Amino acid sequence: TTIIANEKCSTVLLILAFFLSLLDCTSSISFADYICRFRKEFTSTIFLGDSLNSILPSVLAIAQGNGRIYCVELTNRTNETTAVYQTARFSVSVYFLCLFTLFTISFIAFVLLQWTSIARNSHQMVPETSLEIMNTNHKPQKSLTTSTYLLLSLGCTYTSSILFGMLFSVATYVLMPYGHEIFYLGTIISPWMFTIVWIIGIIKPIIAKRYLLILIILGSITFVFDMIATFKSPCPSFVGTTKRSVLILIIWLSTYILLGYPRLVIANYVRIYSTNGMFWFGANVQLGALIGSIVAYLLVETFSLFRERKACEQVIF
Repeated sequence: TTIIANEKCSTVLLILAFFLSLLDCTSSISFADYICRFRKEFTSTIFLGDSLNSILPSVLAIAQGNGRIYCVELTNRTNETTAVYQTARFSVSVYFLCLFTLFTISFIAFVLLQWTSIARNSHQMVPETSLEIMNTNHKPQKSLTTSTYLLLSLGCTYTSSILFGMLFSVATYVLMPYGHEIFYLGTIISPWMFTIVWIIGIIKPIIAKRYLLILIILGSITFVFDMIATFKSPCPSFVGTTKRSVLILIIWLSTYILLGYPRLVIANYVRIYSTNGMFWFGANVQLGALIGSIVAYLLVETFSLFRERKACEQVIF
């Protein structure tokens, strides 16, 4: 522990967290390019990995009992309640050991892909020169123009800024006013939305660009509702009934699907635009996450525009 800005900080933990984050960002970009070695139908596996990347730790958190609280009334005639956190079923050390095991399994899987014959039959044998739109007629689609490619890249950056930058940062302000159960369900279920996106991508990997735009607009609308709830926290609209709480939860989860699926479709489009199309797709994802995180940090920390509702806090509407 060292003194940084007149505060005690765990220097080793900060350094390790920095390099882990650096590895996470760079590996996402490099693996997006690496997937081009395989046939185009394997492109969606990136998004399955994204979902598992969040689902498995959340499952561990559920097993640990992390985040579950109970509101207990105080006995001092003030009608106040206090939050009592559920005792964890296993220690934090065990949790991180489980995460280390997941990293080890990922490393072994990559070694098997790279240096064994297990995935040899799945390699891309011929270069892709055109994108086939998988519709009922199976008619080939013309190659992307430069302007279309740039717009798709912009769409990737935009959707990623919301999915990986903004939503994670404002989850507390959006969901907590509707009760801790809604907040707990929202944070636990939201990673599963990426799995739904992957399933949809397997069924329909490509859609027309106009439908792509419509989905992004719809996702932006649901995100606007999320941000309205954020700015009105701790007393947003629709607070007070179960039906309204479920409605805001559905809106919250819909944002992941409506913006996550277009990102998958964009990946299938840009893969064939150039030999390094997926590399720049991964770079755009990280750029979007960076932009969204900076915007969220400014709104939350610098300008303090939001006020969260604490667990078991009594708010007069």
